[in-house]
Amino acid sequence: MGHQRLGTLPQSRKWQRVVELISGGADVRDIASAVSAAAERSMSDAAKDPAVSSAFFLLTQVLLAARKEHFVSELRMLGLRVGDQPSLMEIVSAFTEAVDREVRTNGGRTDFGEMVQLAAAESLNAVAGRELPTLFGVTTDDVKRALAGLATVKQFGLLSCDFFSRLTRRHLDYYLSRELPKHVGINKRFQTVREHNEFDKASETHCRETARIVREFSGEWFSKHTYEGGITPEKARGFVHVAFDKIRRELRIRRNADG
Repeated sequence: MGHQRLGTLPQSRKWQRVVELISGGADVRDIASAVSAAAERSMSDAAKDPAVSSAFFLLTQVLLAARKEHFVSELRMLGLRVGDQPSLMEIVSAFTEAVDREVRTNGGRTDFGEMVQLAAAESLNAVAGRELPTLFGVTTDDVKRALAGLATVKQFGLLSCDFFSRLTRRHLDYYLSRELPKHVGINKRFQTVREHNEFDKASETHCRETARIVREFSGEWFSKHTYEGGITPEKARGFVHVAFDKIRRELRIRRNADG
């Protein structure tokens, strides 16, 4: 199958409302609420994309591999094509390629699938990268310790929250980015590029705050299933559906509170 796209900016009343709010100079929270309402159906469908569960499952397995003695061998068994002394960047790159191969095997690439790959890779690099030493050269053992350290209730919760935050932002921005550039310029919503960038930052904060709803749940889920039979692709798929339900409900709650 070929590359499947999510589509152009919908022409529904809800999306027309988004456009009206942007051009009318509404607060970012109001616009974000309107965007989430307009994209809710799309987000529900996107949660079924096999790339999400594939990436999330592999994410859990990379962390668990770091807790084992033969780290590099374990990574290769997971399908990550890495060298004998991989850096974090090499592991992240191999992770992305492994997810891509899995997705191609199971139905083909989609726009949302690409967002998933980018969000997962960015989260792995950002969250694990914070745990690496900065004064001296980073070794594979340092990377192993950093990744293994994420396999705890608290740290996995943070990683999962970061992942879903980035994914939610990318999904909403997929549509919103088609409209925002039309409102930059003299006598428009954003008179300067700086104002546009400030709006983007506020939107990112909104998505990050929304994704906090999965943090505690994610950590407890990871711990429970790691020690009770292990994490399987099926369990990861079930988790993803629950996580997206929680995020959609949180967006709805925020929307109603603002309304």
